[in-house]
Amino acid sequence: MKRASVLSSCIALALLIGCSTESTQSDVVKTEGIWADIRVTSNDEGSRVVTEFNLNSSSGANVILSDGDSVRATLGNERKILVKDHDLFDVDYQGYFTATAKNSELTLEFIRDKENEKLTSRVKLPAPIKLYAPVSEQFNRNDDILVEWREESDINTKLFLEFKSFCTKTTGDSSLISFESEILESGGQYKILLSELTGFDDDTLDKTKPCDTTVTLFRTRKGAIDSKFKSGSRINAIQEKQSEKFQITLN
Repeated sequence: MKRASVLSSCIALALLIGCSTESTQSDVVKTEGIWADIRVTSNDEGSRVVTEFNLNSSSGANVILSDGDSVRATLGNERKILVKDHDLFDVDYQGYFTATAKNSELTLEFIRDKENEKLTSRVKLPAPIKLYAPVSEQFNRNDDILVEWREESDINTKLFLEFKSFCTKTTGDSSLISFESEILESGGQYKILLSELTGFDDDTLDKTKPCDTTVTLFRTRKGAIDSKFKSGSRINAIQEKQSEKFQITLN
């Protein structure tokens, strides 16, 4: 059986965030009713810390911090109060840091002055990803793509691969062919069989135009979330590395 062009995403299930458009103020919510999703994502350019609070679960209303409530993050030699970021679907609190090294520890403090509480959660960054291949070149849709990286002996981590290929339809619209999968760290290699990605067989694609494609690796680690948060809350650290853009021809 051919692999579907879009697979269930292991990493999406592991790191899924809420998308409620409703919101409530934190001063009317008890600490044990706050579900927290804390994550730090690192690459060659630095690290971004994002914290999202929801009411009772990932799909609950966004919890907006009232006066007296704040989020403080420490990573490497930097300590910052995270700043509110509000888009169409959710509210979170973000901060940018320079530390990216293996085992750099993120300490995330949720401070509630009125309740005289400070919830502390921690996670250590996995090893950065050294990606050797693929490099910028062209493949045919029936080729195999060898993904190569430097193997790491990193305790309590998982490795995920994301494949994204943007093709052009005969109408001129864009079409995304993608999959994500957990892969084995050992060996430092993974082969993508393009012939098994049925999305490239779509008759609505313009076969004369190549598809712009990237491969991204994610190394992830779970941390220790403060037990006072709602059950199911989580803190994760992610190292990511994207390949150079390459093309896949369809004829």
